[in-house]
Amino acid sequence: NKGQPAYVQETWPAGVDVIVNDPVRTTGWNSWFSEWPNDVNQYAMEIKTTDDLNRLIEKLAAVKGDVRQILLSCEKEPGVLGWVTHAPKDSHIPVIFSIGDQTRMDAWYKNVRKPFGVIEFTACPVAVPPTLTIFVQNDAVKLEELKIPVGITVSQGGVPTAFHRSNMAHIAKPKDEAAKPPVPARELDAATQKAADRIGLFLKQRATAQAKPVPADTPIIDERFKDDKKK
Repeated sequence: NKGQPAYVQETWPAGVDVIVNDPVRTTGWNSWFSEWPNDVNQYAMEIKTTDDLNRLIEKLAAVKGDVRQILLSCEKEPGVLGWVTHAPKDSHIPVIFSIGDQTRMDAWYKNVRKPFGVIEFTACPVAVPPTLTIFVQNDAVKLEELKIPVGITVSQGGVPTAFHRSNMAHIAKPKDEAAKPPVPARELDAATQKAADRIGLFLKQRATAQAKPVPADTPIIDERFKDDKKK
């Protein structure tokens, strides 16, 4: 809860501890479902300003790991956090930090029934990496003012709830379900569509900026030492 220190798993990547115990972190959840790995923790980050959010992004960039990601949601607040867990309605939470545990996933996969019901795996699922899900409709989020370093994966999406990569071969469907027509795509309201368009433009501009060629004689300056006159 708000004001209480969060327990830090020893198996989490170095640097996650300063995120889950940042002053803006409030409620944390661990969604539990029978026979599931239940390794994903979610934390509400009650930012007030863009500076708060950019500070969290800096901390995410400093985490030791191959994958660190930001998911941009066109929704106004989080909803589903797991199989049976939902964020409170009208929470107005602007950011959720998510983290899974690969060691727990490995232990679960080693002992899980194969196939697992109607699910077949080709390999052990990949745990959710350190992830910030940002809700673009929230007034505290100024999308165009975010400072996201190279090395962080950025895409559109919602809160990750189970796996980063499931490695499922297929999910068999009963014949009666297979015959059902597909569920029509959800029609977005005006505010949500506007947020989705902003996200699309932001991602396009980011991809264009990263694709620009860098001249061979461009000096490489480590941002950590930009104020060091001896650099």
